[in-house]
Amino acid sequence: MNTTTITPTTTTDFRSTKSFVAAPDAVFSALTDIDALTGWWTPAAGGAHAGETLRFLMGDQEVVMRVDEADRPSRVRWIVLVCEPASDWVGTSITFELEPVGSGTELRFHHHGLHPDLECFENCQAGWTHFLASLVDYVDRGAGSPNPPAERFAAWRAEHAAH
Repeated sequence: MNTTTITPTTTTDFRSTKSFVAAPDAVFSALTDIDALTGWWTPAAGGAHAGETLRFLMGDQEVVMRVDEADRPSRVRWIVLVCEPASDWVGTSITFELEPVGSGTELRFHHHGLHPDLECFENCQAGWTHFLASLVDYVDRGAGSPNPPAERFAAWRAEHAAH
């Protein structure tokens, strides 16, 4: 039985909108491919499709998310199950909504439950601001500004590879 609780959305949750030159399918791929996630955000392992479990390595700490939705090419949604670096994230959800705009894409990002009352808000807001810009650079220019892989990255990834 799954006991994960999703924090209700408030108007003060962290949100951001980004524009891409690339089409929605390219942005969607960057959100659902383990190597791409590693290329713009932080080292990733596991599976990035609906029903799978994603794992991220932030330094020596893990973040574990369940992929609730991965509807190509318009929407990706993760539920945070474990977050060692910021326990405030547990039970929050992260949504990426993609909409075609001309030949490009508009991304509407929403971290449901990440709001100014949380201890981590300022650092998390700064982090998302950086990494969403990194996502744009990764998709449109071929290189993002991710967290560097930790020394133990290869062994960690092999241990958590999707089966």
